[in-house]
Amino acid sequence: MGLDQYAGLRDKNGEVKEKFYWRKHARLQKFMAEEFYNQNKNNENNSSEQLQHLGFNGGQGGVTVTIELLQRLKDAIKDGYYSYFADDGFFWGQQFQEKSVKEYKNQDEEFLSWAEKALKDGKEVGYDCSW
Repeated sequence: MGLDQYAGLRDKNGEVKEKFYWRKHARLQKFMAEEFYNQNKNNENNSSEQLQHLGFNGGQGGVTVTIELLQRLKDAIKDGYYSYFADDGFFWGQQFQEKSVKEYKNQDEEFLSWAEKALKDGKEVGYDCSW
């Protein structure tokens, strides 16, 4: 049990097909949870009944990746996700989040490059998780 994160192209049904996978990358999840909230401010899926204080979970539609989101993510990666400290989220691996930031840095940067190219090619990119 714990946080599984994935990103890739969305299929015709809106499901994210895994190209990238992270396990318990708490600060990436904190970043994406804020993006999810901003993309779904008026959506009923943002209710506190679903432990929403911990962020979104699978089955809520995930995050739509945009060029603007990628720029914010690039900045977050550059500063070690400093503004995205996960002070909660045992199932996210928050207890070793500093280590995860370092271990996943190359993969995070690879995702940035891949996603930017996919978006420029007119493809739809998404991020989702399950915890």
